[in-house]
Amino acid sequence: MNLDEYRQAWKEDEAQMNITFDSDLLSKEVLRSHQSFQSMIYWRDFREVGVSLVMIPLWLLLGSMMSLPWTWYLTIPALIWIAAFIFVDRSRHPQRPSHPGEPLLFYAKESLEQTEHQIWLLRNIFWWYLLPFCISIMAFFVNVAWNSSDGLLGFSLLSGIGAIFLYVIYSAVYRLNQTAVTEQLEPRRDDLQRLIDSLERETDDENAGDIMELVAAISESESGCGACSGWLNWAENWNRLVPSWQTATAIILPTLAGALCGWYSGTQLQIPEMGPTLFQVIVGAVIPFEIVFFSICWSSSKKQKKIQVARDEEAASKPEDRIKTTSSDNGIRLPKAPALVILVLVIFLGVMAFVAIGAFFLHMKEDLNAHNAQVIKRSFHCTNRV
Repeated sequence: MNLDEYRQAWKEDEAQMNITFDSDLLSKEVLRSHQSFQSMIYWRDFREVGVSLVMIPLWLLLGSMMSLPWTWYLTIPALIWIAAFIFVDRSRHPQRPSHPGEPLLFYAKESLEQTEHQIWLLRNIFWWYLLPFCISIMAFFVNVAWNSSDGLLGFSLLSGIGAIFLYVIYSAVYRLNQTAVTEQLEPRRDDLQRLIDSLERETDDENAGDIMELVAAISESESGCGACSGWLNWAENWNRLVPSWQTATAIILPTLAGALCGWYSGTQLQIPEMGPTLFQVIVGAVIPFEIVFFSICWSSSKKQKKIQVARDEEAASKPEDRIKTTSSDNGIRLPKAPALVILVLVIFLGVMAFVAIGAFFLHMKEDLNAHNAQVIKRSFHCTNRV
């Protein structure tokens, strides 16, 4: 008899059925949930450190190729800080592998400790993750705005645009993480705390049913957390968004068409007010990409909600399959080729967006310098005539 059969029997006829409290079954289920949670945290940290280390040489290369100002390179210490912080945090809070055979209370306390630490990390994500990037990128925007403007009004306007851009991006990232804490990690922490409180009391027929309910809820919350940031579900989400080359092509073609339009505008039309050719190419690519990509995300989200509703209805009619579904298929997966191509495209466009902003500011600086040179030249000619 598995965990859901216990729960179903308890609900259907608690008074008439004699059910033995199987602590080994519950211990295995909590252990499985705990190991899955550890795997989720491991792959999330692996991604963050890996991306930070890969971005360092890329940032140096872009800065050198674009002849960007020195403030561009301030992001490199921020990337090093993120990688070092995660490494030190994992050293101070090691995720020791849990082995079978320990009491249920042991697994519950260990999982509670790690869940509380993840809540603390995400609650303070602004200070250790977002703020270093805000400082470095805003310094770059301010530096370029100062070099590109010849007055306080122009400097304030350009700096304000950069500040608004950062606020929109990083406030969305912050809210996303706080939502994960409120909707996923805190309910998991509360369930674990209630489970510990129940286990520390003497287990009898009165609270055995509550313990089973709590263990099942913890298993379900673990799968919900994994959907947010676990490697397995992260890869599955990308495979669901871009399931085939047909979908990938539907994203890539409008992006390339927009980039070609930007290139044509920059090289053939040559409208100075539109900015440099690189800026027009990137903006031309990003706009159709975002429209198509987020349309696909919205459509996939609606489809997934319908599938989840159908699964919930099926689980309600067959509760014995509920835990089996969450505990199976825990192998490591990677994004498939179509999804991987779009993922690389997302990262590339994100980096190039910053490059485009820098190129636009430098273009404005060159225009202002040329304008000032013409004004000085005209003044010099007028003086000579006089």
